[in-house]
Amino acid sequence: MSSVMKLPENVIAHILSYLPVKSLLLFKCVSRLWCSLIESEYFINLHLRNSVHDSSGAKLGLILQDTCFLTPKIFSVADVGSPNECVELGAGPFGYRTRLLGSCNGLLYVCQSDMEDSVQYKRSGKYYVSPKIALWNPLTKKSHILPLAPIQVTSWSPLYGILDSLKVEYAFGNDSINDDYKVLRIVQQIINPGMPDPDHMFNLKTMVYSLKANSWREIAAPSYLHYIVSRESVLIRESFHWLPIQGHGLNIVAFDIRREEYCKVPLPTLESKSSPRYRNLGVLGQCLSLASSSVHDVEIWVMKEYGMKDSWVRLLLLEQSSSLCYRSGPYDLIPLAFVKDDNDDHKVLLKWMYDRSLIWYDLKLKTYENVQIHGAPWLYQSYIFVGSLVSPLPPVMQ
Repeated sequence: MSSVMKLPENVIAHILSYLPVKSLLLFKCVSRLWCSLIESEYFINLHLRNSVHDSSGAKLGLILQDTCFLTPKIFSVADVGSPNECVELGAGPFGYRTRLLGSCNGLLYVCQSDMEDSVQYKRSGKYYVSPKIALWNPLTKKSHILPLAPIQVTSWSPLYGILDSLKVEYAFGNDSINDDYKVLRIVQQIINPGMPDPDHMFNLKTMVYSLKANSWREIAAPSYLHYIVSRESVLIRESFHWLPIQGHGLNIVAFDIRREEYCKVPLPTLESKSSPRYRNLGVLGQCLSLASSSVHDVEIWVMKEYGMKDSWVRLLLLEQSSSLCYRSGPYDLIPLAFVKDDNDDHKVLLKWMYDRSLIWYDLKLKTYENVQIHGAPWLYQSYIFVGSLVSPLPPVMQ
């Protein structure tokens, strides 16, 4: 240890930046110098860059949430490609009522699972819904509950109820230019249940939370947000992405986190002869990807140059005769990750939406195998996770 302490500080930082968070938290006790170094913004960003680079190679971490019980537990998997067991992370910011929404740079954004507690009645005769959202670093155990941003229920009927008249979607990502993390909230509220046109049936409202400012602000919501149908947003190139309802536009809907503006990204021209039955967005090799499934085959595409329609390339085609397509249930797939194994072979990690199970598909051998995670719940929701020292606290609170 004495010889290590004699090394230049930048060399020590370089060595430490490749270690897992658990080790770094222990090494803060080595000396004041190491503690100060590990807590510095420079080192946190250096460690994050190395962790992100590692996750795009052979090592891939996951966060799992049990979906079988009313008090779902959350687990972490250090490397889905190794026989490591999943580890329970314990209660989140809302105890065992914490529901996982997604992950970015080691931070999880979560909500309180029982929305009924968020309904408030005002004497003016109006109802408000105040969903509780938090940012949580499960490895450092730090969390931050976001300020409430009440949603006024302008119209509801006994047919739908208060909560059923609202559709609330969240997305979370980073703005590296402004050194900020932001949460996007899209609220779609039923105002005219009998109207066939979504523009007149629903009311749209979007807000953005800035961790740096620790506040919400409303932004303009384009009418085509009515037609987004993705189960959850896909984060790539510091933008959120959703798919439109088929027949209501041929472009992906995107939201630029830094500019806080909505835009559109072109879809590929699919080569399948039959119309797609399922379509899902994902991320493969740091590129936007699309899985399109029909009754005959599954196509997976990647956008090599972001924003350019001509840069879409078909990565693989699974025909009905493929062993992957003989699984029970509809073959509705989400591309999660693109990695290299120890033999330098390329594999694609896919999520099977029918039962949320995970699949490795070998591009060279054209075979698949189910991902086995020891100690995992019977049914779970999964997200790609990169362990980091990033703080979920606003700057003034640190």
